[in-house]
Amino acid sequence: MTNLKKNKLTLLALIVGLLASAPAFAQDSSMNPLIPGGNSAPPGHAPKAVVSDPLYDFGSALEGTMVTHTFTIKNNGQGYLDISGVKTSCGCTTGQPSKMHVAPGDTSDIAVSFDTHFQKGHQVRTITAFTNDPDNPQVAMTMQGIVKKQVEAVPGEVSFGTVKRGTEDTKELLVNDLNPGRGAFSVGPVSNSNSAIKVVQEKRPDGKPGALLKVSLLKTMPVGPFDDTIKITTNRVPLQVDVFGTVTGDLNIDPAQVSFGIVPRGQDIVRIFKLSNQGSHPVKVLDVASSSPAVGAVAEPVTPGKEYKVTVTLRHGTPDGQLRGNLTIKTDDPDQATLNVPFYAIVGQYKT
Repeated sequence: MTNLKKNKLTLLALIVGLLASAPAFAQDSSMNPLIPGGNSAPPGHAPKAVVSDPLYDFGSALEGTMVTHTFTIKNNGQGYLDISGVKTSCGCTTGQPSKMHVAPGDTSDIAVSFDTHFQKGHQVRTITAFTNDPDNPQVAMTMQGIVKKQVEAVPGEVSFGTVKRGTEDTKELLVNDLNPGRGAFSVGPVSNSNSAIKVVQEKRPDGKPGALLKVSLLKTMPVGPFDDTIKITTNRVPLQVDVFGTVTGDLNIDPAQVSFGIVPRGQDIVRIFKLSNQGSHPVKVLDVASSSPAVGAVAEPVTPGKEYKVTVTLRHGTPDGQLRGNLTIKTDDPDQATLNVPFYAIVGQYKT
């Protein structure tokens, strides 16, 4: 065979080999710019999300009204803009895009509604649209303004503080109309859920529109912290007033919680608290239990029926870290059959 024929055969084999490998090359999107998703897409073909006016100041609005606004996102890029979702900074604000897939030069409207019920003062809400714009994946928009109250309760909350078991006490509050120019003002039904809190509605002693509410703590309130919510109906907007306090019994614990602080591992740590009975009848401690095996407690009578010393031990070998739990003290007092004492420790070289 001549050298010319050999060269022709070699060239032919090379061409056949290239043709055989061409389909595999064409199917690799990372090497072929004509296939969607390829990494070698021509520059400048990305979407670009632009909000012409990202801040909307609604000035002022009355509490209980709905504030609405529409933000517009324009695609100033050369590729399709995808809006995958919209997130708002609180549950009282909602937003929904009119288009999720926006062509170059086209726009999508984000209609936003802000519910001002139970809001007051200067309010700021942030709306975030998530997009495929590589330079602006989170498009931020802001709605702000001042929410003016239509009605108010004075005081704004009712605190009975700390009272002895069996105490009865009454607090008063006034319901005021803050927009007298909007016509007659009336206070409708008033309700609450705690049976040991009684609410009575009366006319205001000054004769002004609104109501006087007398909030009474009844002697049936059990020992411990309590809370309630008074729901007030008006012809403007509804109103809520929180009621709270603490009822103490004959049995008192001092201190009210056990703190071991930061302690080294490998040794027992002891703390002591006192349980005293200020009632006329003697009380017996039946049991002291711990929520953690690392902490034990023993009650010893100092004056039987009147005072106990409770020794609390954090046992050696407790693993490093934060330790939280409760001691449960059982007594034969029918009103305070169970007392809870929280404990806390940081053991060893624990780091937050």
